[in-house]
Amino acid sequence: MNLVISAGDPSGDIRAGELFRKLAALGPIEASGLGGSNLSGAGVNVLFDLEDYSVMGFTEVLSSLNRFRCLRKEMKSLIISENPDAVLLVDYPGFNIHLAQWAKKKGFKVIYYISPQLWAWGKRRVRKIQESVDLMITLFEFEVEFYDRHGVRAVCAGHPLVDSIPDPANSEHYGHLAFLPGSREQEVASLLDPMLDAYAILKSKGISRNAYVAMTESVPSQLYDRAGNTDGVTLVNSISDSLQNASAAIVCSGTATLETALWGIPFIITYRTSRLTYFLAKLLVRGVDRIGMANIVSGMDVAPELIQNDVTATNIAELVLPLLSESETRKRSVSHLESVRKALGDNGAAERAASLLYSEIRYENS
Repeated sequence: MNLVISAGDPSGDIRAGELFRKLAALGPIEASGLGGSNLSGAGVNVLFDLEDYSVMGFTEVLSSLNRFRCLRKEMKSLIISENPDAVLLVDYPGFNIHLAQWAKKKGFKVIYYISPQLWAWGKRRVRKIQESVDLMITLFEFEVEFYDRHGVRAVCAGHPLVDSIPDPANSEHYGHLAFLPGSREQEVASLLDPMLDAYAILKSKGISRNAYVAMTESVPSQLYDRAGNTDGVTLVNSISDSLQNASAAIVCSGTATLETALWGIPFIITYRTSRLTYFLAKLLVRGVDRIGMANIVSGMDVAPELIQNDVTATNIAELVLPLLSESETRKRSVSHLESVRKALGDNGAAERAASLLYSEIRYENS
């Protein structure tokens, strides 16, 4: 079996790496394309490194258009030369939806793993998915219901995080703070400073003495310099290292909110981007009144959200404060976290996704 893969952001690279390892256990397989260290470590020939193409927000994408034009051309050439059994697209909708349309018109089978958030901001783009994707493999059950309504063949495999975080930690209120400022340069640049300022406020009141910041290898190390030079703050290389023995966390709005919830750590959600990006997002997003993935998938306010100008040190400290004591707020927050785990499905998600993909290709070739 031969695949061309396009996974252009860090979280997609993680999920795609898990998937490829399970695929390799089912039979001989070769793959090449766009990805990062997780896909490379799983045996994929990563020809285009996601670190060069991992951007978020409308304005950031606009400033990188020439790079993406070149990447699009090179990926199309790769698909033609490899003539794969399927093109596997992983999230990354701004790039991958166009690639799906092109690949389908050229006669290639297109399988999409990890649905773009069309249910929030891209309902007009569902027709493009309907016309170009043979199978959509989702992480969340509510996404299947959405695609069913729009005539897209979709199956939910569940979320692999349930396997990697099988049991919640026994979180106590006297541990350290965990800072998860995101996996992209723009996220860390806009969120880490107010997190550190909030830590300074809490530390001055004698409430918190230690904090651990989860670094991401795809983010320039200098963005963490202030954290590394702050007394009581420790830089660690993974989310799990940051959350280990944490009392509470301040988390960027994406997949990290799911990880934190599965760990059983009460947290608050932060999100900040450029003014133009946020303005355009508000125009496009319809029918979704939450921004944190943990809140969205559970259908409830598992964690409070701070957005744009509300992401200040004072606001962060105010919301974190009751999570650092045996308050009713902390007890309620911890009790709500189980709803996230239930929404993510049973164990074995990566295996199910691999079996779906493998069966789809074998059936087509039989």
